[in-house]
Amino acid sequence: MSANVRRPLLRLNRQPIDNSWYVVVLLGLLFLFWVYARYIERVDVVLVENWLVARQLSVLAELPGLSFIVSFFHWKVLRHIVAVVVGWLFARDAALVLVRMLYDLLDRESARKFLIRLLGSGNAAQDTPEVSPATLAADRKNSVLLRVGGPGSVKVPAGHVIVTELNGRFQRILATGKHTLGRYEYVHAVLNLQPQERTDNEFAAYSRDGIELRVGLSMVYRLKMGDQIATRENPYPFDETAVRTAAYAQTVTDDRGAVSTWEDTPLAMARSTMTGILAGFRLDEIISPQRPGEEPYRTLRNELLRQLRGRLDGLGIDLQAVGITRIDLPPGVTEQYIEFWKSHWESQMLLSLIDGTATAVEEVEIARAEAEIMMIQAIQEGVQRARREGATANMDEVIALRLVEALELVARNSQQTTPLPNTLIPQLDNLRKQLRDGVFEQNASGKPAP
Repeated sequence: MSANVRRPLLRLNRQPIDNSWYVVVLLGLLFLFWVYARYIERVDVVLVENWLVARQLSVLAELPGLSFIVSFFHWKVLRHIVAVVVGWLFARDAALVLVRMLYDLLDRESARKFLIRLLGSGNAAQDTPEVSPATLAADRKNSVLLRVGGPGSVKVPAGHVIVTELNGRFQRILATGKHTLGRYEYVHAVLNLQPQERTDNEFAAYSRDGIELRVGLSMVYRLKMGDQIATRENPYPFDETAVRTAAYAQTVTDDRGAVSTWEDTPLAMARSTMTGILAGFRLDEIISPQRPGEEPYRTLRNELLRQLRGRLDGLGIDLQAVGITRIDLPPGVTEQYIEFWKSHWESQMLLSLIDGTATAVEEVEIARAEAEIMMIQAIQEGVQRARREGATANMDEVIALRLVEALELVARNSQQTTPLPNTLIPQLDNLRKQLRDGVFEQNASGKPAP
């Protein structure tokens, strides 16, 4: 393809062709046909004048050019026009049938009014409907203007806007008041600019430990205002990008064709977000916090507000408030929760008991080993001292004395951690004194007992 050849651009949203001049063209063609019919019939003007005189209309016959005009209404000429009129009636009837079938209209009268509006520029004496989001779907069934499009007038109620389409593409946004729709301009959606309040008193969620919860939410939101501020003259300003985004935020929710709009999106998004947040907390952290001063509801609410505000901002929705109305256990789950905590704490107690027993056994073994070492050291020290002092005759008593002293030391050290019989230490003390006295008695040489 040559570089100088440009392909024409396809204008999908172009305005419909204005056909109001078609009537002038058709009337002009009709007039030319009428002149042609008089020409081929060759009506004599003299005969027309004689006809007027015979009917005592000689005054009209004397007017210049009148006889020529009257000759156009001769029956020979009019018979040709009758065929045109009959053809026009058939064409009109066919057009009404076609319009009624194409646009699924109720009756021929509705088709006639719609065809008049298409060919003309007015409303054909039609009342101006006031549309609202709640009644738009029902009003389309009864109003050709809402089902097919303009030309025609619509009324936008206070606090609302209308988004229109042309050829299936966005056309413009109509604010509060009365507006005239162009040819085939279609009312796509009606949006409420006022703050919306939605609540869901009960939906299911699960904690991190798998416990089912019943949660309730409430929220207030509206379409974004953009840089505008609310005034007395304009109490409900709006951002055009947000309105356009919300108008096309429609989702088919079931097989029956039910459609959810932008007003349903925030609450559904809040439920899914809250479910994800609760899945990160244990049940005891939500219902019974361990540390004083903790407010789990406020923590959950702030996290929900933070996540939800960021997600709704991209949809052109301003989240003004959100609250958690309830977090409860469903009927029948309370007993399961009690059993869960009972088994949990029983396992914790068992683990603590096992851990304590193991620690006690370990301490006993360590104490036993230390006692054996102390006894061996005492025996070794007693033997060495006895040999050093030459008291080999009473070595058994010396070793016994050192063993009793070592046992007494071990008993006093272990008394702080392990309960001992009340008579154990006095017995050891008494035995030590007896052995010491016996060692002194056998030391007849006067040497001090070890």
